[in-house]
Amino acid sequence: MYTERFNNATESKDIVGGKALNLIKMTKLGMPVPNGFVINNDSFMHFAKMNELDLKSETIQIEIMEAGIPEDLSSILLSSFHELREEYTSLAVRSSSGTEDLEGASFAGQYETYLNVKTEEEFLSRVKGCWASCFENRVKQYTETIHEKVEKISIGVVVQGLIHSEVSGVVFSHDPVTYNSEHILINASYGLGEAVVSGVVTPDTYLAKRDGTKIKKIKGSKELKIVSGSTGTEVVETTRAERDAYCLNDAMISQLIELTLEVEKHYRHPVDLEFGIQDQKVYLLQARPITTVVEDTEDIPFARKEFILERNDKDEFWFLIDSRFPDQISPLFASIFTQPFYQGMAKAAEELREPTGYLQMKVHNGYYYGKQIQSGTDPQQLNIENEKLMEDLYPEMTNRMYDIIHDHLLPIYRYMDEETPKEFTAEKVKRGLDELEGFFKEVYYWHFMIVLPHMSINIKLEKLFQSLLGSEPRHELYQSMAGVMNKSLESDRILWQLSLKAKNEPQLQKVIMDSDEGNLYQMLSAFGKGKDFLDRVDNFVNVYGYRCLKAHDFVGETWIENPEHVLQIIKNFIINGYDFDKEFETAVAAGKRIYQRFLNGIEDPGEREVFKKYYQMTLDAVVITDDHHFYIDAMFDAKTRLYLLKVGELLVQQNVLDDVEDIWFLYKDEIISVLDAPLSLMDTVLERKRQYDLHEKMKTPSFFGEPTDEERAFVEMVFGPLDENKGNTSNTIKGISASGGVCEGKVKVISGMHEASDFKKGDILVCRTTTPVWTSFFQDAKAIITDTGGMLSHSAIIAREYQIPAVLGTKIGTDRLKNGDHVIVDGNTGTVTIIDA
Repeated sequence: MYTERFNNATESKDIVGGKALNLIKMTKLGMPVPNGFVINNDSFMHFAKMNELDLKSETIQIEIMEAGIPEDLSSILLSSFHELREEYTSLAVRSSSGTEDLEGASFAGQYETYLNVKTEEEFLSRVKGCWASCFENRVKQYTETIHEKVEKISIGVVVQGLIHSEVSGVVFSHDPVTYNSEHILINASYGLGEAVVSGVVTPDTYLAKRDGTKIKKIKGSKELKIVSGSTGTEVVETTRAERDAYCLNDAMISQLIELTLEVEKHYRHPVDLEFGIQDQKVYLLQARPITTVVEDTEDIPFARKEFILERNDKDEFWFLIDSRFPDQISPLFASIFTQPFYQGMAKAAEELREPTGYLQMKVHNGYYYGKQIQSGTDPQQLNIENEKLMEDLYPEMTNRMYDIIHDHLLPIYRYMDEETPKEFTAEKVKRGLDELEGFFKEVYYWHFMIVLPHMSINIKLEKLFQSLLGSEPRHELYQSMAGVMNKSLESDRILWQLSLKAKNEPQLQKVIMDSDEGNLYQMLSAFGKGKDFLDRVDNFVNVYGYRCLKAHDFVGETWIENPEHVLQIIKNFIINGYDFDKEFETAVAAGKRIYQRFLNGIEDPGEREVFKKYYQMTLDAVVITDDHHFYIDAMFDAKTRLYLLKVGELLVQQNVLDDVEDIWFLYKDEIISVLDAPLSLMDTVLERKRQYDLHEKMKTPSFFGEPTDEERAFVEMVFGPLDENKGNTSNTIKGISASGGVCEGKVKVISGMHEASDFKKGDILVCRTTTPVWTSFFQDAKAIITDTGGMLSHSAIIAREYQIPAVLGTKIGTDRLKNGDHVIVDGNTGTVTIIDA
């Protein structure tokens, strides 16, 4: 039997796949699920056998699409198709892998879905499309390597009557943002559910108590909707009336809550559901169990209580530190980094008599939150002591930073380099993890001994600027300091010089330009001049390659692991024709002109000399932002990553993990617990990956609790605004004016370096923030818009060096702006104007 109706199908994930299994369960429970059938795993295996397909083939997807479906199988599939078509005007065809939509799985949205299928030819083609999608690279990276474990393949296909939803969305039976088990969260918008699930619209949000009492509604922009077309689906704009109204009424909300609670009761743990509403009737289209551990006091192991935000903590003021840590961080990074980071900050703040104290940090939903901890000493006394200490440190801050790096940090890094190649045993790992904790405490103590004085001199200069020139300093003050070589610019210049060498060698340039992404290193290593060029690249990487693709985490390979990332930047320099030296000289000249204008605006000679003194000290220290990141935030994290990968190898040997990279999804205490008594933690890893995916899609709160005026002022001075600008309108977004200039163009929303190839010269870069590995974006971007960051962030500094407009700290740029939106970016006023969305 190759097909089975939902109401009598086999409840086995290996036969029907995860998506189908959940639909079968709900159908048998009597839930309002559209009728359908599942094409089971035997169908695919019969198809593959009859067509003699090699499932290890690199071109397996193409081979599946080109192969014919055997007549005996085709006959059964079409019979089931026509039977269901008698009930529905069109059908939905979705893949249903054995690893999708299950407890502990993280594969939602990774497989193929086809809507509004009507004809036999289209149906059979879509079935093959679902089969082929299970071999996508984006799926392979989440599951066991198909090439090695073909026998574990489980590929089903769900065929279901299509509900032509007027409204659709998702429901979470526990609020996935706050983990509040008393709240149900609903996201809904117009049309078919793919618009909400894929994130192409900003839906309405409804937060309700489990008894149906409404707490609040948040109106989304609901910019468009996906509807059934004559064939397939169409994307159409919503009307003004639709955008201005809530898409769910109270009766629909009550019905959704009732159904959600009923499903949760049968699953016996939290669920998230996809729904569609047609003719005022709610249909359930999918259910996924959420086995996320509720972050509550009794559920958090003692070893993690110091760095995971608990429910009781949320009564106090904790704010999202997204200007410093914009991305989700992994469990292992949280358990190794968090306490030493703020302990180092506390020790440095005490020694430097820092009046604002330090931050305690904890993790919620994978994101860092901070709480200000102030010293018990009289603030006025601290101010006096701090000011005297800082005045002594200002003149030599950069030299002092390099002395600290040389004397205290590089010896730690050399020790880690010596230890990493050695054989790893359980005892070595336990000892090594303890050593790492000590290293982190020391490294981040020195980190704050460097950055707190640097922050102080900038604040001092800004206040002096305002008192002498009569206006708040905007981007011009820091624009005047552009053109000072730092580690980011230094590495950019070397890569540019390598691109010039390649352009002067026709054979080199041809190979680089003709090679596909991912095989450039291999192609260059095949001939003499290519090998010589790679020697130069390797020399560069050995010095500048200790940086992870993702800042402030161990996730994402480093340049030293894979120089292909560097070669792609060199290729981009060749393509865009950027002249680093010419642009750098222009930035230097522009900075000098701006500085002279400042001096001309200060009439009193004595005041002018005071300004010159503090300006020069700030200018001398301007490299600290990027250079401390290079030697501490990037290099230390990268070397720690390489060390921990060896720990991951040991855990793979012990069958604790299937892949070394899975180690990032374990906490430190879990690793220690299995070293002496190994047991598989893959179910834990899969669940954590699912949480990771879920949290990435959800908007985490800007803060918990209620800040006092003093707390709000401190956060907004140091970290940027807590809320989006109140002056925002339907077509304007306001942020921080970080780099001057005005430009007009189309935006490209980028989530990380893995999307670098999608970014084209002349695009306007929209992202949460940038890090020093984002070099290629700045070469090509006309302007930059970020959610987070301030005047001294990496985004601001490099935008000023590359002389492109920058509006930062918008809070909502990546939510409001979509690929292709036509905007004007005014870096002088910090305003983005949407011309055509």
